[in-house]
Amino acid sequence: MTPRSVWKGTVGFGMVTIPVKLYGAVEEKDVRFNTLHRECGTRIQMPKVCPNCDNKRLEQAEMVKGFPVGDDKFIVLEEQDFASLPVKSLKAIEVMEFVDASGVDPRHYDKPYFMTPDQAGGKAFALLLHGMNHVGRVAVAKLSMRDREHLCIIRPFGDVLMLQTLHWTDQLRDAEAVAADLPDVTDQELGLAVGLIQALEGEVNLAAYEDEYREAVTRLIEAKLNGEVIEATPVEDAKPTADVMAGLLASIEAAKAVKV
Repeated sequence: MTPRSVWKGTVGFGMVTIPVKLYGAVEEKDVRFNTLHRECGTRIQMPKVCPNCDNKRLEQAEMVKGFPVGDDKFIVLEEQDFASLPVKSLKAIEVMEFVDASGVDPRHYDKPYFMTPDQAGGKAFALLLHGMNHVGRVAVAKLSMRDREHLCIIRPFGDVLMLQTLHWTDQLRDAEAVAADLPDVTDQELGLAVGLIQALEGEVNLAAYEDEYREAVTRLIEAKLNGEVIEATPVEDAKPTADVMAGLLASIEAAKAVKV
């Protein structure tokens, strides 16, 4: 079944405008739980109520957004207020420039979406897709979605484009704030570290890895449904390696033995 689009509008670069749709590129698969009252097992509800109106339960249509400006004082903004904002990215994805993706700080990347052409936008969409592939560049663009503007990167992804929202630069934390005072390493120590990294080299295949925690939780739920008793498997806390050199040597030999 074709997924439902999460945004519909246009993408423009230069004087070219392309009608497009966005679709979520990932699917959440977490095991979700409800919070229950331990004593009776009833699901705990969290209704949205107004404490000033005898705790009246509110429907979505009765609620508005308010920006706090003081003690219990708010500036109320209606939907039409947001729709009237003088921002180009409200209904269109605005491409500002094309850049080398390797120059983008990895801290910026957030959520990915698939972009496909809508209506009569196929030809222009194909030219944008193949053009970016040809020059090896990605697009820096802006998009307003879900009540805020996003900076984003658009890149070719097979026969579609992938739009990935970015964190703004002023949201990025400086790594220096948490950087440790690292000790010096000898050439011999560095050589062993490089040897272990090379011994563990492989081809990129992330599909080979599975969410073991989610699978274990699913098995636990199935066991409880069947009335089975699950015995806890003790997991020992990992301890720091006392002799780093010996640990590196042993790890290299173990990695080589697995590849034989």
